[in-house]
Amino acid sequence: MSREVRPSYAFGPYRLDLSEHALSRDGRPVALTPKNFDVLRVLVQNAGHLVEKEELLREVWPQSFVEEGTLNRSVSVLRKALGESSAEWKYIETVPKRGYRFVAPVTECLHAGSTANSRASVVEPQSRAVVDVAAAEVNPLSLRFPWVPSSTRSVIPARAAGIAGVLLAFGVLLYALLEPNGPETTTPAPIVQAHRQVTFRGKEGVPTISPDGRRIAYVSGETPEKKLMVQELEGGQPLAVFAAPEVGHLRWSPDGSELIVWARGSGKNGLYILPQLGGTPRRIAPGQYLACWSPDGSTIAVASYISGKIWFLNRLGQERRTVSLQGVHWSIWDIDWSPASGLLTFVSNDFQGRYTIWTIRPDGSDQKRLVTEGTEIPSVRWAPRGNAVYYFRRLNQTVSLEKVLLEDGSGTRKAATTLLTGLETDGSFALSADGKQLVYARAPYYSNLWMLEAGGHAETGRANTRQLTHGTSLIERPRVSPDGTSMVFNIGHEGLANLYTMPVSGGSPKQLTFPNSFSLGGVWSADGKSIAFASTLSGKPRVWTVDAGGGIPRALSSSDLSDSFDLAWSPAQRILYQQPGNRNYYEIDPETREERLLVRNGSLGWIFSPVYSPDGRKVAVFWNRAPDRGIWVIDREDGHETVVYKTSAGSTTLLGWSADGRSIFAVEGQNSAPRGLTARLGETVTEAKILQVPSNGGEVKIVADLPFAEVGSVSMTPDGRTFVFPVYSSRSDVWVVNDFDISQ
Repeated sequence: MSREVRPSYAFGPYRLDLSEHALSRDGRPVALTPKNFDVLRVLVQNAGHLVEKEELLREVWPQSFVEEGTLNRSVSVLRKALGESSAEWKYIETVPKRGYRFVAPVTECLHAGSTANSRASVVEPQSRAVVDVAAAEVNPLSLRFPWVPSSTRSVIPARAAGIAGVLLAFGVLLYALLEPNGPETTTPAPIVQAHRQVTFRGKEGVPTISPDGRRIAYVSGETPEKKLMVQELEGGQPLAVFAAPEVGHLRWSPDGSELIVWARGSGKNGLYILPQLGGTPRRIAPGQYLACWSPDGSTIAVASYISGKIWFLNRLGQERRTVSLQGVHWSIWDIDWSPASGLLTFVSNDFQGRYTIWTIRPDGSDQKRLVTEGTEIPSVRWAPRGNAVYYFRRLNQTVSLEKVLLEDGSGTRKAATTLLTGLETDGSFALSADGKQLVYARAPYYSNLWMLEAGGHAETGRANTRQLTHGTSLIERPRVSPDGTSMVFNIGHEGLANLYTMPVSGGSPKQLTFPNSFSLGGVWSADGKSIAFASTLSGKPRVWTVDAGGGIPRALSSSDLSDSFDLAWSPAQRILYQQPGNRNYYEIDPETREERLLVRNGSLGWIFSPVYSPDGRKVAVFWNRAPDRGIWVIDREDGHETVVYKTSAGSTTLLGWSADGRSIFAVEGQNSAPRGLTARLGETVTEAKILQVPSNGGEVKIVADLPFAEVGSVSMTPDGRTFVFPVYSSRSDVWVVNDFDISQ
């Protein structure tokens, strides 16, 4: 019987076991009602963070109306159960008028279920075995002691059964002592996977671990440049060895002497090889993003971002050969090379948009589909013996670590197991060469909407900011209505999100869509009466519309959408949605359902965030079109295309036009963290600022700096003075898990 792998938490003398739904102190059970247990669970899982009262009520009593006094009484009961006095908060701190915070240090452990190790998880107790033997009327001694003749059973009278039982118990004990290598007769201690935190500043992510398991490398989210750090696991100061505005995709060489690193900005762009203790970086693949080493370290496999190819380079960056892949649509998200079988594995999207793990030989032969998932697979790695593949699978805001066994290391799927669940991570992980250690970044996050008024204080010139929503939900993609009074946004995580509307000035959100699906990216019609959005309600991403006041949604598009879920609505009542590959947009008439392409040649780079001029004649887009990456203006009547603002790195997203049509507003910043499909284009930005760009080119004006560390997509009122955006509260640190897979 398989059991879900669920964590337990230790704090002080207490242990909170989620699998058994039990609290214990020094091994002794502490009685709690189910609701009190759930309140404690939520607080412990968010240890060190404020949990708002509204969030606790929503999490513990999701389908009921419960007064705040019920929550207060529950916390009071918990304090008594944990032995707290009214004068000292050892575990639960009250934040007046806000909520509660669990303040004691917490250690998280995960128990391996029977799917990971059936011998450790499913063991019949000895007393059950004795009963079964007696019921079968077989001489129990002959089962464990073959020298006892079977005829012994016939000479044991019924009245001596009690004596026989005592002798049996003594014999079993004696045998266990004399034959320590024999079959186990007692239940072993549960296997515990200990998660150990190794960085503590809340700015570190995308880690990798050296082959010998002694050092880690990770990216520190400094500003204005991120830093590549190397640190000994058992102590010592971290060493900064590289810096650039954007850094990631770290891979240690098989001998542990060098690192592959991706960088962009400040004159750096592409993949580099860097000595592990710093030195002169050597660029091997300009413009490329991720790569892995061959088992002997002589060759580097570079996964193409869009062309469905793998290039094989030597250590100097010279191309040796190229392999074309089958069934790969658009991007490759991760790649790894097995030191045992010599096979490569990689993650990509297939032509249905599903995340797919493949295996392939380095010569391009024997490509096999291993895993297909409807949810994101950000990372994949080989097991050391080449007999399995590990991968992260995202579900809502957490990921699980999955393991797929292979048939004789051939790349043919044999069985699948879930090893770890509920990880709040940035999606990347790495393994030591012996497969005993796994490193990942724990990165919990949530977001709330804020408003900025660009006019600011008359005396200081600073912009006014005000928080519009509170809590620990994930709120994304606000869009302001044409009259500037309302906004639509989505609340939820990947796989399950819905649309809400709310006044721009703040208030109670009103839920607009209710289906059990993934609905996001709401945009307003020109008259403000309808909202178009992207949804998986029909099983695949399509464009839907709904009345702004609520009602029954109506499916609109028939073509596939890009996983950016990016929409726009023109003044001419045409809805734009992005094609897979992000090279073009369809314009669709919601009445006739007639469709046409936005640009004539969709092969010239990638297009994002279209916004129409007030008269509908022109549309501005961000176009990553070589050699001019930046903001372009397209004339819808004559098709003329003009670049009006050029950028080199970071992120630029268009917001709208000025009322007179003479300028375009945009938000620009440095790419921050991947937040999945709920965030527009998947990433947030740091150092964000609002720009006003003349529509015919010219001097660019900075309207406002957004005074927040990390923001999502920005929307503006028609007058270009008020901006609404999600602000993220997040931390990220590196953690190591020892013996995460007990079968290795």
